[in-house]
Amino acid sequence: MRLEQLYHIVAIARTGSISLAAERNFISQPALSSSVSKLETELGAPLFKRSSQGVQPTEVGEAVIGKAMDVLDLLEDIRALTRQSAQTPTGSLHLAVEPFLSNTIMVSTLTQFKHRHPGVDVLMKVGESGNNLRDIAAGKADFGVLMKTGPLSEDKDLSIRELFKDRLMLLVGRDSELAARKSATLAEAIEQPLVLYNTEFVTDCEVSSLLKRHGELKVAYRLDSIPMFEKVISLNQGAAFVPRFMQDYFRSRPDMVPLDISDVRLDISIVMAWSKRHHLSRIEKEMMDTIRSFCTMNEFAG
Repeated sequence: MRLEQLYHIVAIARTGSISLAAERNFISQPALSSSVSKLETELGAPLFKRSSQGVQPTEVGEAVIGKAMDVLDLLEDIRALTRQSAQTPTGSLHLAVEPFLSNTIMVSTLTQFKHRHPGVDVLMKVGESGNNLRDIAAGKADFGVLMKTGPLSEDKDLSIRELFKDRLMLLVGRDSELAARKSATLAEAIEQPLVLYNTEFVTDCEVSSLLKRHGELKVAYRLDSIPMFEKVISLNQGAAFVPRFMQDYFRSRPDMVPLDISDVRLDISIVMAWSKRHHLSRIEKEMMDTIRSFCTMNEFAG
């Protein structure tokens, strides 16, 4: 049994794909398949089975992969002991981030993290939270910072940790008939032509899932560009529901007005999520701690 074989089976379990696991381990697909086959022969049991959902661990495979992840965790701890010297950490992080966080909390987070670790490449995909969860589950992102509008129930494949609670507000253009007010009822808000942030032509999103519990929506635009999202609202072509922690950001804009919902609490949670099959590296854990610190440093309305 070789150490790289443990990396290989964890990568396959994490991605659900031999080809994607091979790509992320920088080896050919046949070489990866051969590595796993030799390990299965040594252990005397198949570790994976193919299905319509991709490559899935067998019952024995689940147990072996869990132990392999424990070994890799210990190995990372050993490596961390030597990294505490003057050596500069390198590598890359792949993050999936909710758009409303990308130009607020994540700006300070990335600035501080890159100051500490200039040798680490950070690749941040900005997308709607439902789409980001699918990327995390598929192994395309190491972890994500997302918005959840439903209960934080236990997930078989994902670890989800709440960062803070918040609620939605209505965002309108300065020329809207509602702009002179401090608040609006939910019925008034849903009557507005709505602008939703969607990713990759997927029409379901966390915000619409929450709002549909309260009535029929009049969706005018589905956009995957924050500048266009803001432009449409500033031109009074639609209104949007946004997290309350962004109210200062929007109030600094002369062409948009955030309004409280006066009669209903539209509660949300900002969460961190990662695959249970993904081995979190020391540098990923440090990025998570940096994100948590900026969340706790701010006062968010409950």
